Amino acid sequence: MPVNKKGHRREREFLGFLAKKGFVVHRIAGSGKGEDAICDLVAVKNGKTYFIEVKSRKKIYYTKGNLDQLENLVNISKKCGARPVLAVKINYKKWQRFDLAKGIPKKVD
Repeated sequence: MPVNKKGHRREREFLGFLAKKGFVVHRIAGSGKGEDAICDLVAVKNGKTYFIEVKSRKKIYYTKGNLDQLENLVNISKKCGARPVLAVKINYKKWQRFDLAKGIPKKVD
Protein backbone atom coordinates (compact mmCIF):
# COMPACT_ATOMS: atom_id res chain seq x y z
CA MET A 1 0.00 0.00 0.00
CA PRO A 2 1.56 3.34 -1.04
CA VAL A 3 2.01 5.90 1.68
CA ASN A 4 0.58 9.36 1.07
CA LYS A 5 3.37 11.37 2.69
CA LYS A 6 2.14 14.73 1.39
CA GLY A 7 -1.40 14.08 2.65
CA HIS A 8 -0.14 13.03 6.08
CA ARG A 9 2.11 16.08 6.23
CA ARG A 10 -0.81 18.38 5.38
CA GLU A 11 -3.00 16.71 8.01
CA ARG A 12 -0.34 17.31 10.66
CA GLU A 13 0.14 20.88 9.41
CA PHE A 14 -3.58 21.65 9.76
CA LEU A 15 -3.66 19.89 13.14
CA GLY A 16 -0.90 22.22 14.35
CA PHE A 17 -2.78 25.26 13.03
CA LEU A 18 -5.91 24.25 14.96
CA ALA A 19 -3.96 23.41 18.13
CA LYS A 20 -2.45 26.92 18.10
CA LYS A 21 -6.02 28.28 17.91
CA GLY A 22 -6.90 26.43 21.12
CA PHE A 23 -8.59 23.35 19.69
CA VAL A 24 -8.06 19.88 21.10
CA VAL A 25 -7.30 17.90 17.94
CA HIS A 26 -6.83 14.21 17.18
CA ARG A 27 -5.53 12.86 13.87
CA ILE A 28 -7.19 9.65 12.72
CA ALA A 29 -4.43 7.36 11.48
CA GLY A 30 -5.36 5.26 8.47
CA SER A 31 -8.21 7.53 7.43
CA GLY A 32 -7.49 7.17 3.73
CA LYS A 33 -9.81 6.11 0.95
CA GLY A 34 -11.48 2.77 1.55
CA GLU A 35 -10.94 2.87 5.29
CA ASP A 36 -13.63 2.90 7.98
CA ALA A 37 -12.65 6.30 9.39
CA ILE A 38 -14.95 9.08 8.26
CA CYS A 39 -12.52 12.00 8.53
CA ASP A 40 -8.87 12.92 8.97
CA LEU A 41 -9.15 15.04 12.10
CA VAL A 42 -11.53 15.43 15.02
CA ALA A 43 -11.32 18.83 16.72
CA VAL A 44 -13.12 20.16 19.80
CA LYS A 45 -13.35 23.70 21.14
CA ASN A 46 -15.88 25.40 23.39
CA GLY A 47 -18.07 22.30 23.48
CA LYS A 48 -18.32 22.06 19.68
CA THR A 49 -17.01 19.08 17.75
CA TYR A 50 -15.71 19.26 14.18
CA PHE A 51 -15.11 16.33 11.82
CA ILE A 52 -12.50 17.55 9.34
CA GLU A 53 -11.46 16.12 5.99
CA VAL A 54 -8.12 17.45 4.70
CA LYS A 55 -7.36 17.59 0.98
CA SER A 56 -4.08 18.68 -0.62
CA ARG A 57 -3.61 18.85 -4.36
CA LYS A 58 -2.13 20.77 -7.27
CA LYS A 59 -5.70 21.58 -8.33
CA ILE A 60 -8.89 20.68 -6.56
CA TYR A 61 -11.21 18.26 -8.23
CA TYR A 62 -13.68 15.79 -6.90
CA THR A 63 -13.80 12.24 -8.09
CA LYS A 64 -16.93 10.17 -7.48
CA GLY A 65 -15.11 8.62 -4.51
CA ASN A 66 -14.31 12.06 -3.07
CA LEU A 67 -17.94 13.19 -3.38
CA ASP A 68 -19.21 10.00 -1.77
CA GLN A 69 -16.68 10.44 1.05
CA LEU A 70 -17.74 14.06 1.69
CA GLU A 71 -21.46 13.19 1.55
CA ASN A 72 -20.83 10.38 4.06
CA LEU A 73 -18.96 12.82 6.30
CA VAL A 74 -21.93 15.24 6.20
CA ASN A 75 -24.45 12.50 7.01
CA ILE A 76 -22.47 11.02 9.90
CA SER A 77 -21.71 14.48 11.30
CA LYS A 78 -25.44 15.24 11.42
CA LYS A 79 -26.09 12.02 13.34
CA CYS A 80 -23.29 12.84 15.82
CA GLY A 81 -24.06 16.52 16.26
CA ALA A 82 -20.65 17.47 14.84
CA ARG A 83 -19.83 20.14 12.26
CA PRO A 84 -18.42 18.70 8.99
CA VAL A 85 -15.49 20.71 7.63
CA LEU A 86 -13.39 20.44 4.48
CA ALA A 87 -9.87 21.93 4.74
CA VAL A 88 -8.16 22.34 1.36
CA LYS A 89 -4.54 23.23 0.63
CA ILE A 90 -3.83 23.84 -3.03
CA ASN A 91 -0.12 24.13 -3.84
CA TYR A 92 1.26 27.64 -3.26
CA LYS A 93 -2.06 28.94 -1.87
CA LYS A 94 -3.43 29.50 1.62
CA TRP A 95 -5.60 27.00 3.47
CA GLN A 96 -9.28 27.21 2.65
CA ARG A 97 -11.99 25.94 5.01
CA PHE A 98 -15.54 25.02 4.06
CA ASP A 99 -18.50 24.29 6.33
CA LEU A 100 -19.95 21.23 4.60
CA ALA A 101 -23.23 21.64 6.52
CA LYS A 102 -23.82 24.50 4.06
CA GLY A 103 -23.06 22.26 1.09
CA ILE A 104 -20.11 20.71 -0.71
CA PRO A 105 -18.33 23.38 -2.78
CA LYS A 106 -18.54 22.78 -6.52
CA LYS A 107 -15.09 24.25 -7.14
CA VAL A 108 -12.14 25.27 -5.01
CA ASP A 109 -9.61 27.71 -6.48
